[in-house]
Amino acid sequence: MKRLALLLLLPLTAFAAAPPAATVVVEEVKAMSISPVMPLTGTVRPRHDVELTVGVDGQLVYVAEPGTRVKAGDVLARIDTLTLELNLAEQQAQRDRAAAQLRFLEAQLRRQQDLARSNSLAANELEQTQSERDVAASDLRIAEVRARQIEDQLRRAEVRAVFDGIVAERLRRSGEDVARGTPLVRLINPDELEVRLLVPLRYSGRVSEGDRMRVFAYGRESEAVVRSLVPAMDPRQQAFELLLDVDGGGGWSVGEMVSVAVPLQAARNMLAVPRDAIILRQDASYVFRVNKEGVAEQVRVTLGDSSGGYIAVSGELAQGDAVVIRGGESLAPGQPVRVLDGVVAARATAAAALGAT
Repeated sequence: MKRLALLLLLPLTAFAAAPPAATVVVEEVKAMSISPVMPLTGTVRPRHDVELTVGVDGQLVYVAEPGTRVKAGDVLARIDTLTLELNLAEQQAQRDRAAAQLRFLEAQLRRQQDLARSNSLAANELEQTQSERDVAASDLRIAEVRARQIEDQLRRAEVRAVFDGIVAERLRRSGEDVARGTPLVRLINPDELEVRLLVPLRYSGRVSEGDRMRVFAYGRESEAVVRSLVPAMDPRQQAFELLLDVDGGGGWSVGEMVSVAVPLQAARNMLAVPRDAIILRQDASYVFRVNKEGVAEQVRVTLGDSSGGYIAVSGELAQGDAVVIRGGESLAPGQPVRVLDGVVAARATAAAALGAT
């Protein structure tokens, strides 16, 4: 019986010694140009941010509410225009009066010119009429200009949006009397954002227009393009200002503090693996490499600088090696693996999540 029991246990022991094949997703080790970076704090701001002022004196009858989304040309504030409308009506009457006087004097001048050709009119009378006609023409032009000035004031009595955006702040309220040039509303465009930060002068040669930089905070990450370097240096801070355009807004909010990865040195070519391939342990960092026999090999690596979703590593790796990016946490050295395509794995994960709901 003892011998039989030992025989029955042998297959179980052999089975336990050979772990089953684990399903993993792999990606190749790449050679990339990576530069060491330093995270600097920047502020997310709208690229278009303006305080709109009133163009005439008067009483406010309408101011848009904060948070109102508007299109370019929409009315954001309006001044009571009754006085201006009365002034315009008066000036238009003055213009009509000047035009009537001019027509009368032109007709009279034509009659006097006919009389002057037959020597039936003194020359000074003709000259007097010509002078009065010229003065009437000048009065008409003045009346027309003044009417246009009042029309311009009526146009300025409405404050309109200069771009698509959101009313971020209401600085005055309806019923208040305001003077020309008084700020009424603050308008921003939250869809076109930029990051502003101060960079130490010693790193000015490492940054140029068109460079792409990593912006990250609170577990989120996006890319930004350097739009310009402001040449006005601050001698006390020994820094220059850097302006970056965030791709598609990046999901950031206006006023948010973010970190920007600013390069410290020129880029160098080195081996890099996806961040998901790194297994961090208390004593060291590892990756699992899948060899040609489909077996997982644990490789100790030293971590370097990062670029996007990749991180530079040094160790017994070569370009083109397949490293595990999913399923590595439960792997054991020497365990056989079954490689699953990354797209298939993503679909399977999505299907499992859908089934759980």
